[in-house]
Amino acid sequence: MKIRFKNKEMALKTNLLQDEYRAVAKEADLGGGYTYVFFNENLQEMSVQDTHVEITDDDMSDMVQRNDLWYGREFYVNELLMNQIELKQGHIISTRTVWLASKAFRYFEEYNYEIPDTYRDRVFNENYKMNLIEGFLMAVNPYMERKFAGGNYFESFEFYKGKAISEIELEINDSIEELNVIEYKQLLKSFIERYLHDTEGNTENSKAFSNTLFALIDALFIYDITRIFSYKTFYDNCFVIEHQNEYYYLNQFWWG
Repeated sequence: MKIRFKNKEMALKTNLLQDEYRAVAKEADLGGGYTYVFFNENLQEMSVQDTHVEITDDDMSDMVQRNDLWYGREFYVNELLMNQIELKQGHIISTRTVWLASKAFRYFEEYNYEIPDTYRDRVFNENYKMNLIEGFLMAVNPYMERKFAGGNYFESFEFYKGKAISEIELEINDSIEELNVIEYKQLLKSFIERYLHDTEGNTENSKAFSNTLFALIDALFIYDITRIFSYKTFYDNCFVIEHQNEYYYLNQFWWG
């Protein structure tokens, strides 16, 4: 489905320069009309009421009706985008976070959007994403370590790119196990939640921190994960992710 602004001069004043835009969602509003969601030239989400636009292409074959995501009101959304950003009830379509921007890229690629340099540099800048993870771990590791206060044993996280699994030489009592890649997201979330926690009274904070760390790591991966592994040594407990022939290690290690 595509839309065109009726008032082209007003559209130009808001830097909407294209003749038409692809609608990614059609939402019933409380006034009895519809609101259309689309992405502008910077691939930022925007909404417009149906009174301000005309339909130039009414093909909705790539959209699915999901009223459950719009509190029971009529709601159609592009199926690919919905799946990529894992749209849930009450969530808005957006590219504002690094995770959302990264996951939405497959949609933009599929529909041949022109990708601005600012967006491409953000989504494909691995150093930027790795620095976000490192900065987050610098803050969250002391939070995790508080439960070991007064002792000689501590646990922390680190994240890095490392050797291919085939290049690792196992020492005595080391182990490598390939995991089910279909369960990648759930297994990674469970791995993080198992170790990223403080006291029981801070469960809600720990859950939020776990969700953030998962999103920062998952944002690295634009395309499908190839394989995942559990790699353990005496000090290290690694969740290893293979993506585009690179290997990423989330290591939960102990020291003291």
